[in-house]
Amino acid sequence: MTKPTLIPISIHSDARGEMRYCNEFDLSTVKRFYSIAFAEKDRVRAWQAHKIETKAIMPISGISKVVLVQLMDFDLGIGGEIFEFTLDASSPSILLIPGGYANGLQSKSVDSSLMIFSNLSLDEAKNDDFRFEENDFYSW
Repeated sequence: MTKPTLIPISIHSDARGEMRYCNEFDLSTVKRFYSIAFAEKDRVRAWQAHKIETKAIMPISGISKVVLVQLMDFDLGIGGEIFEFTLDASSPSILLIPGGYANGLQSKSVDSSLMIFSNLSLDEAKNDDFRFEENDFYSW
């Protein structure tokens, strides 16, 4: 199974302003995207899992914690290895999440928001959606 990975986002600043870019992120498989803006600091959104859907998460503003749990059994909700990432819009990276993981998100600043890219259409993703309770795999 592929492990989650971070791809750094480059920032160029000059007198005209700032440009952010990530030439290493291949958008050719992206079928949809959406954003999440948290209502308050320390708010948790967990757990959503996918067997085949690949997601990429990019911070838009603020700081967010992303926790991933490799699932050993989707039907029984048996988790394995845990990965923790902090995504910070001031020094951004794109987090690539392969299928096989449950993801949980937590805002770490009042202004945190994320952009999520998916390789499945909404109809395809509905057949690859597993939900678990907030404290099933991790103590926030």
